[in-house]
Amino acid sequence: MFTNRLLTHLVFLFIPIQIFAQSTVELEDFNSAYLEYGNTRDSNPEIAREAARRAYSIGRRIFGETNERTAMLAVNYAILLQDEAESQEVLDEAVTIYQEIFGFGNEAMIDPLSNLGQMLADFDRIHLATQYYARSLQLGKAHLGGNASKVGAISLELGALALRAEQFDTAYSRIIDAREILLSYFDAGSRSNLVRANLLLGDYFLKTKQYEQAVEPLLIALQWLSRYPNANITLQNRIALIEAYENLGMSEESTEHCLSIGSSRRVRENERLRPLYTVELDTAELPEASYKEDDLRVAFTVDREGFVRDPVVIGNVDNEILKTHLLHAVRKFRFAPRFVDGDAVTTQNQEYVFRN
Repeated sequence: MFTNRLLTHLVFLFIPIQIFAQSTVELEDFNSAYLEYGNTRDSNPEIAREAARRAYSIGRRIFGETNERTAMLAVNYAILLQDEAESQEVLDEAVTIYQEIFGFGNEAMIDPLSNLGQMLADFDRIHLATQYYARSLQLGKAHLGGNASKVGAISLELGALALRAEQFDTAYSRIIDAREILLSYFDAGSRSNLVRANLLLGDYFLKTKQYEQAVEPLLIALQWLSRYPNANITLQNRIALIEAYENLGMSEESTEHCLSIGSSRRVRENERLRPLYTVELDTAELPEASYKEDDLRVAFTVDREGFVRDPVVIGNVDNEILKTHLLHAVRKFRFAPRFVDGDAVTTQNQEYVFRN
């Protein structure tokens, strides 16, 4: 899929091509604009946007208006446009080019539309990403059938986007549909997407505070991911389970995952432990008080199972009610304990500052 490798994919554009008999000056202008776009895309969007516009404009003349490379340049430019209507107009120009190449409504259009959706999602353009994925899904169902693996994968992406947008009913429907489709396939790609479907379903239940329902899909995902104990996705899977268990009052069940994370993610001797699970400070019942944020500082010990022991407020807090709330909150935290020579150990002198 080209969208995650646009810079690499377009490297060949810098090679002088004589097919179009373009001038050396025009090629140099194009190369200069594209290099500037690549060098500033992440650091200076305004400069990158103008450079992408120039590269697209020159590229249309060099490669032609019905060339896949021109379509890619259009996508680069459109992603950086701040006005969504203007962005969609340029993206539709790219789609028109793909339709000229692959044929309107052709099966070959499924991947370009999905790729556009993926790239837009990577740039947090959720609304536009959803539109192009939806068009891809429509073509997928028409050409491949409603139960095709690729249809399941596209439905999963739409579910993930809806979850990011907190459109929970839509997210649940899409993820469930995707999971049902993917259950029938056993190739590596479908199995990987099935794991992701269970992770997203667990995330949906956590976000909607249905903690008991979150456990099953998260455990199913972990059955596959546990073979990769050091992977970030496995870490996130276990953290999600800890959140579910802690909210269910099942702290002992959390301990297995705290220990697993601690054993796979070693912490240096002088490095402070970071909580895997926290609770927000309940300020609803707190009296109005004047204090600095750094005053909300608590010191404690983390035991060998990742529980907080012996917390004490060390910030400049005189109000006893506030102190009680701070201590009550931090006692609910869970940590991955430090491991030394293969064994979990107690770690003293840890601190946490509650942020408003």
